[in-house]
Amino acid sequence: MKLFVYEHITSGALINQSMPNSLAQEGNDMLVAILQDCHAIETIELTILRDSRLSAIKILDQNARHHCHFITNTEEYALFWQQCLAEADAVFIIAPETEGVLYQLQQDAFALNKCVLGCQLNAIALTSNKIDCDKRLRENNINTAPSCLANQWHLKSFDCVDGYIIKPIDGAGCIDTFVFESRHQLEQHLSQADNDTLQAQLVQSYIKGTLLSLSLLIDERCVTVLSINRQMISQSGNALTFEACLINDLGSHSFSLSNAQQLAQEIHYAIPGLWGFVGVDLITNSEGTVVIDINPRLTTSYIGLSQSLALNPIELLLTMNEQGIEALPTIKQRQKVEVSL
Repeated sequence: MKLFVYEHITSGALINQSMPNSLAQEGNDMLVAILQDCHAIETIELTILRDSRLSAIKILDQNARHHCHFITNTEEYALFWQQCLAEADAVFIIAPETEGVLYQLQQDAFALNKCVLGCQLNAIALTSNKIDCDKRLRENNINTAPSCLANQWHLKSFDCVDGYIIKPIDGAGCIDTFVFESRHQLEQHLSQADNDTLQAQLVQSYIKGTLLSLSLLIDERCVTVLSINRQMISQSGNALTFEACLINDLGSHSFSLSNAQQLAQEIHYAIPGLWGFVGVDLITNSEGTVVIDINPRLTTSYIGLSQSLALNPIELLLTMNEQGIEALPTIKQRQKVEVSL
């Protein structure tokens, strides 16, 4: 099978821009992890695009059955993106939802009738807009944090004793995410922003508790929980930064696998079109569980997933694609693994 694995930040799509170092490292680590898992399956012939400012990846450089196209300018990027799509039997895309990037890339692949190992466009569109996603979850009795568009704060403001978060409405991770301890600090920040900025931002309640994420594998009929992950997020001034992820850190919190499976099934029912690897960010405390984000894509936790499960996640994905999720082997191990950025 010819598999085109595309990671947006390292692909050369940003060849005319300064390389965003933290995102490039995270993207590269995810890419290397997935390529290692793909390489372990002898029937897969890999193809990737690679920003020429980055070093070669040994697995690809040393194996004739794999191909890497180094990108030096935007014309090469456009040419090889279309060529790799056209030649692939299947396409796996890693990209942020921000500014519709993931949606557009998946749309390009679907337009060529490719086997896309990822979510349907309707699910990407819904989950990429945090306001729309929260509304859908609440309609299905799934608890979310109170929120509103930043430019509607004067109409829909709400009180939160622990503070407020402001972040892009289509953001990924902790990028451009800030916390304010009081309503006064938040409103001072909002008063200094222009309307275009406010239209693209979300104000959300800051909720204290244990920060977790779920790594899910989903098909049309069912969902399985691959891991429950403890998220380590630091604060410097008002800015939040994702530092590390403890994969299957099951002993440090009370959110059980059965809790995770129940929530995953509720999300699967609420949002048709989720497929493949999906991430869920949530907070749990003594009052319950609050869903913060649905990520319709591969997330950072993948980096440690094969080690945690002693299974090849790509093999699980391909088996599910061909035979359905019911054909997957039972997960017998969930070892704690730390992924640091």
